[in-house]
Amino acid sequence: MGDDATHGVDVTGEPLRRGVASLEAHAAYLAALPDHPAPADLIPMFAAMGGKAMGVEHAVLFRAHDLQAPPEF
Repeated sequence: MGDDATHGVDVTGEPLRRGVASLEAHAAYLAALPDHPAPADLIPMFAAMGGKAMGVEHAVLFRAHDLQAPPEF
């Protein structure tokens, strides 16, 4: 996970709690997903993987793309 990441954001603490609460607030969306894991279990698990890569407790990793660069052929 995140092998191609070029950037990351530390989401430890309040940002992670807000992310979990945000997904939990989408009850209709979650109700349509049978046997989905609880957001409070799923999101911290993935964020911990990103955190390990960045040396923090929880992080979200991204790959940045230069949209103004000429295409590679």
